[in-house]
Amino acid sequence: MSENNGAPEGSGRIRAGDVSGTMVIGSHNTVSNLKITAESGSTVTVHGGPLPDPVRRPSISQLPRSAAELLIGRARDVDVLQKAIETRQLVQVWGASGVGKSALLRHLACTMARGPEGAAYVEAGGRTADDIAQAIFDISFDAPNYKPSLEVLKEHLKTLRLRIYLDDTGLDEKDLRRLFDMAGQSTFVFTSQQRSAVDGVHAIRLDGLTASAAAELVEALLSRELRPDEAPIVDALCDAVDGNPLRLRRIALSAATGKGLPGIADLPELLPALLNKLRPQERDLLYLLGSLSGAELAPRHLHELLGRPDADALAEGLVRHGLLLASEAGYSCPPDVAECVLNMRRTEFPADRLCRALTAWVEARDTTPDDVAAHFQALDVAVLRAERSGHARLGAALARAASPKLALSRQFDAWGSLLGVGWSAAKSAGDKAEEEFFLREARARKRAIGRITQAAVMGIEAGVLMHELVALHAHMAGTQVAVAMSAGTQAIPAAIQGAVQAPALAHASTVVTSVGTAHAHAANVARPVIDMSSTSVPSHAATHAANAPATAAQGPPPIDLSGSATHSHAATPSAAGASHPALTAGGAVSAKGGVSALALACTIGVAAVLGVGAMAYVNDQPSPPPTVVADPIGTPGPIDGTSDTADPVCATVLPDLSSESRTFNTDSALASSAIDSYNTAMASYNSGATSTPPDDNMFLTETGTVVSDLEDFETTLQEAAAQAQDSSVSSDLGDMLTAAQDIKSQYESFGGDQGSSEIDTTSQVSDLNSAWSSLQTDCGE
Repeated sequence: MSENNGAPEGSGRIRAGDVSGTMVIGSHNTVSNLKITAESGSTVTVHGGPLPDPVRRPSISQLPRSAAELLIGRARDVDVLQKAIETRQLVQVWGASGVGKSALLRHLACTMARGPEGAAYVEAGGRTADDIAQAIFDISFDAPNYKPSLEVLKEHLKTLRLRIYLDDTGLDEKDLRRLFDMAGQSTFVFTSQQRSAVDGVHAIRLDGLTASAAAELVEALLSRELRPDEAPIVDALCDAVDGNPLRLRRIALSAATGKGLPGIADLPELLPALLNKLRPQERDLLYLLGSLSGAELAPRHLHELLGRPDADALAEGLVRHGLLLASEAGYSCPPDVAECVLNMRRTEFPADRLCRALTAWVEARDTTPDDVAAHFQALDVAVLRAERSGHARLGAALARAASPKLALSRQFDAWGSLLGVGWSAAKSAGDKAEEEFFLREARARKRAIGRITQAAVMGIEAGVLMHELVALHAHMAGTQVAVAMSAGTQAIPAAIQGAVQAPALAHASTVVTSVGTAHAHAANVARPVIDMSSTSVPSHAATHAANAPATAAQGPPPIDLSGSATHSHAATPSAAGASHPALTAGGAVSAKGGVSALALACTIGVAAVLGVGAMAYVNDQPSPPPTVVADPIGTPGPIDGTSDTADPVCATVLPDLSSESRTFNTDSALASSAIDSYNTAMASYNSGATSTPPDDNMFLTETGTVVSDLEDFETTLQEAAAQAQDSSVSSDLGDMLTAAQDIKSQYESFGGDQGSSEIDTTSQVSDLNSAWSSLQTDCGE
C-alpha cells in the first residue's frame, strides 16, 4: 500500500516548511481535494478516485508527557475513579477550578491499563466535538492528508475500543452525546467544571483536600515539616479555601517568602502581596500570559517574547506555587492572577510584539500544522487584541500566515474561527486584498465540509459567511468564558459599581428554523444556526456561559440583536434583586451570561442559509441537508422581467431596494458580531479575567451604520412613492416606508439609552415582507 493511503497521486506528505499540500475531504458521495499553498490559499476540486484507506495503528497510544508531580491526598479519589473506569463507559470528573481535575486525569491516563486497543489523551479546551473527533481519528489511524466527512468518521471511530481521556471539556450535552455516540465502543473519561446531564455518565465530584492532606502538601512545598504552631493555622486555612490545592500552593508560597503563614483575614489580599514579592522576570512572565485571556503559550514563545532562555524554568516555578497552569501545549494564566497582574501594570502586553513573534513562529519551517493547531486560541486572542489596539494589519497578517497550516492540521473549526477574526482585522485595517483572501478561504472551507456546489458557495454574501465564522469563534471561546466566570472574581472597584447593571440570564426554549417553523428545543443547542429569515437561534457561546455560576461582580446588560423569535423570556434577577432584560431585535431575551444569540437583526430580500456548523452537523444525518431555502420575500429578478404595463417606477425601485437590502443585511451581521464581541468582553470583565469594562463604541458605530442603511432605504422609498403613477404601487411603497421608519426609530432610541431600550422588530418586518410581496406582484414580478 502506498504511503499516502489513497491520497491523490502526487500529493505526498504535507510539507510544513513551505506550507503546501493536498488533503482529501469527503464521504462515499462526494470526495474533494483541498489544495493549500501559502501564497494563494485553498482551492477545492472534485477527486475522481476512491476514498483513502485509513490503516489502524498497531499500537494506539497518546498519553500526557508525564503524570506530573506526585499526587498528594488523592489515594481514595484515584481508587474510586479506577473502579468506575473499569466498570463504566462514560466517567466524568467535575469540580471547581483549581481543585486538581487535570492533574488527576493525567495521573490516571499514565498509570491505568489501556483500553483493549489503546489509550488517547486529548486536551479538549475550546475545541468543538468535530475537532475532537478528528483528533481521535488522527491518533488512531494512519491516513495522511485525509479528513473524513462526519458520516465516514463515525464509521471508523465506532470500530475503536479505546480508553479516551478528555481534559477540560466544555461541550454542551448534545455535543457530548454526539461525540460519545461516534466512538460508541470506547470508554470516555472527561473533566469539566459543571456536572454533566448526559444519560449514562457516571459523574464523580472532586472535592478539595482534607486537612491532613493540605498539611502534607504545604510541607512538601516548604520542604520541611510544619511547626506545632503552624499546624492549626494550616488546618483553618484549608477550611477557608475549601481545600483547593491551587490556593493552598499560594499559601505555602506566602510562608516561604519569610513572613510565615497568612491569617484568614489576609486571604483576600494574598494574591497581590505574592505578586509584589516575585522577581521582576517572574512578574513579566505573568504579565505576558495574563494578557492572553487564558490561552496557552509554549516555552519557545515565552523565550522569544521575553528574551529569556530560562523562561521555561521560571514558568515551572510559578506552576508549583499556583500562579500558572501547565498543559501539554504550554502554560496559561488563571483568571484571578491575570486580573491582578494586569491591574498592577494598568496595561496589557503589547499586541504588536505578540503578533510579530507569533507570525515568525508560524512561518518557521520547523513549525508543523499540529503545532499551530495546539495554539489556535493564542492565535485568535492575538489577532483580536491587535485589532482592538490599532494594529489590525498585523493581526490580519498573523491570521493569514497561520491559516494554511491550521487548515492542514485538519482542525477545521479552529481554522474557521481564525478566518473569522482574520477577516474582521483585515476589514478594520481597510485591506481589501486581505479581506478577499479570508473570504476565499471561508468559501473553500464551507464547500469542503458542507457538500454544496461552488456556485452556491459563491452566492453567499461575504457578511453572512464571515458572520457564521464569528459565531463559530464565539462558540470556541465559550469554554474560556465559562471557565473564567466559574473561577470567581474580585470585587468591582467602588467607582465602577454604581455604573453597572446585572446581565440578563435567560433560557431559550424555542428555536426557529430557516424555513420559519418553530420547534421545542432544550436550552443547550447543537450548533449556532445563522438564519437569514428574521429568526433567532441561541449560540453555543451563550449556552456555555449560561451554565457557569453567576459571579458577584456584574456588568451592563448584554446586547442581543437576534432576529424574531417565538417567545420572550424573563431575565434572571441579579444579586440585588433587580431584573434587566437583554436588548433584543426580535423580542427574544435569548442571551445567556452576557453572550449574544448570534443571529441577524432582520433581513430583507436574501436567501436563508444554514450556518457552517449546522451544515457540518447535518452532514452525518440520514437525509441530505437543505442548502438554500427561499426567503419569503426573495431577491427580485432581472428588471426586464417586469410587465410592460407596470408602473415605470418599478424599473428603478426594485433593483435599488434589492441592492440596499443586501447592504443592510451585511451591516446588520457586522453589528451583531460587534455586539457579540462586546458581550464576550463583558463576560470576561464580570468574571474578573479583565479589570476594565469593554468600550461600547464599536457596536454603537455598527448599529449607527445600520441606521444609515435604513435612512438610504427610506429615501429610496420616498422618492419612488413621489414618482409612482399606479395607486397600488404607491400604497405598497407607503406601507414599506412606514415599517422601515418604525425599525429605524427603534435602532435610534436603542443607541441613546442602552440600559432600558428594547428592539423588537417582529411586527415591522412582517409588515415589510407583506408590502414587498405586494409590490412585486403590482410591478408584474
